[in-house]
Amino acid sequence: MDKPKILVIDDEQTVRQLLKQTLEAKKYDVETAEDGKIAIEKIKSNFFNLLITDLRMPKVGGVDVVKEVKKVNPYTEAIVLTGYPSISTAVEAIKTGASDYLCKPFDMSEMLATVDRCLDNQKVNVNYVELSELMTLLEVSKAIATAPDFDSILEQILDSALKLVKARRGSIMLLDEKTEELTIKVARGLSDEVVKNTRIKLDQSICGKVLKNGKPLMVVDIEQDRRVRRKSRSEYKTKSFISLRLMIKHLEKNALGVINITDKVSGESFNKREQILLSLLAGQAGAVVENYRLYSQLQNKITDLKNTIRELNETQNQLIQIEKMAAVGRLLFDIAHEIRNPLAIILGGVEFLRNNMTYKDDLISGSMDRIINSVNRANNIIIDFLKFSRVSKLDLDMINICELMDEVLSMIKDQAKLKNVTITREYFSELIGVMADPAMLRQVFFNLCSNAMDAMSAGGRLTLRIYPDQAGKDQDKRVAIEIEDTGSGIPRDILSKVFDPFFTTKEPGKGTGLGLSIVRTILDRHKGIIDVKSEAGKGTTFIMKLPAAKATAQSKEKMTCQTGKEYS
Repeated sequence: MDKPKILVIDDEQTVRQLLKQTLEAKKYDVETAEDGKIAIEKIKSNFFNLLITDLRMPKVGGVDVVKEVKKVNPYTEAIVLTGYPSISTAVEAIKTGASDYLCKPFDMSEMLATVDRCLDNQKVNVNYVELSELMTLLEVSKAIATAPDFDSILEQILDSALKLVKARRGSIMLLDEKTEELTIKVARGLSDEVVKNTRIKLDQSICGKVLKNGKPLMVVDIEQDRRVRRKSRSEYKTKSFISLRLMIKHLEKNALGVINITDKVSGESFNKREQILLSLLAGQAGAVVENYRLYSQLQNKITDLKNTIRELNETQNQLIQIEKMAAVGRLLFDIAHEIRNPLAIILGGVEFLRNNMTYKDDLISGSMDRIINSVNRANNIIIDFLKFSRVSKLDLDMINICELMDEVLSMIKDQAKLKNVTITREYFSELIGVMADPAMLRQVFFNLCSNAMDAMSAGGRLTLRIYPDQAGKDQDKRVAIEIEDTGSGIPRDILSKVFDPFFTTKEPGKGTGLGLSIVRTILDRHKGIIDVKSEAGKGTTFIMKLPAAKATAQSKEKMTCQTGKEYS
């Protein structure tokens, strides 16, 4: 198995040498470049699985290098390094296509973990490409099966082959059994004269040999391949071609022939994978035409492959989003700690001044109170940042989901009375337990209930439902939790954004936009899901689903739920 290739780009020699030695020790194939210009030249002539580049360099910067590599190979992953961390540079790098973002000086263990994640991402991308190729083959089979006549079938086979390997020129030659000669029946990129006058004896050409032995033939360089006659070499614009045997059984007639493909659009030689793809196409073409009944089976396979590609694409997007958020989270963690220190000094200084005032002045006291409130608000925002960026270990325990929800209700009931909000519980009467971190799940319920209260400034009803999810199979039983309010609702055009980090509809200074993002992150870690339904002016419902757990004999006494009445 080939070792992953990594290109390290940094204008600091010590950084290049350190990364090269460390990564080579982990069995990676590593090359280096001291600036972006040299790196771009290497990218154009070599394939790299991963790029590790400094953000700021002379001549060409890291962002431009990432842009260039994405043009050459969009599946190459990229890690951006910088000694000048800021949110704007992180966002710029990630928008360009970087997979991750690390600050200098970096921890080598963190670097190695990031490299592993990026290479795993690339495997997902490559698998996606391979599935797309198989999808193309199945779509081709469908088109061939619906072709109206024999000549249309031949044209469809040739056009599909050229499209599959991105080539300009090709032909299908069929055997005249009486004369034992091959003649061109369908061609692309050949003159009418060549098509009309070409007749080749079986024992006088490469095509004849392919037809006889049934084995596909791929010539990488006709100048070096002795099987190609010197006189024939001038007929090819590029140095490579593929010939395969084609067997077709049709209602009108049976045929034996050869399909020839040459002149790739890129000017490159054909490779083994393209030969395999064309062989698959040739085999499928014969099979589909031979039996129309295979059409329905292939349709089912097409549907399955579409679903697989869709699921893989969703997984890929989730991985990309997770990696992007992790990069931003690490940056937020560093910045938050740097801001928190001067805030503590400001708060301590104001408290000291207030405690040591020799006379009472309402104007000064009021100003100090406003400073303290502002510092505390800023500190709360930083705490949200830290929660968003920190990944702590889950402290799992069997919990009574109804009991945990009631704990949250006891925390908000006074606020509900002040806002004239009625709380109703609709809990399933049987045992409902989950394995979860109670502190984290409590935070989820509190955040959602608090948001619901904020949405009902003129009063309303908060309804809490807990019940078994009947949609899952026996081995995938889930507990459903709904939190429904009769508040202002969420407009449809922003509903899809509510879980995005930093997105908020609250007034400036009243929210960080991280509450729902933290909720989703916690549920993801519990292998749960969350969805939202809302209608502007009528209210909002958040629906969560968590894996159910079997209650033990010791825990069954705790697993009782009170339901069917208003909470007071």
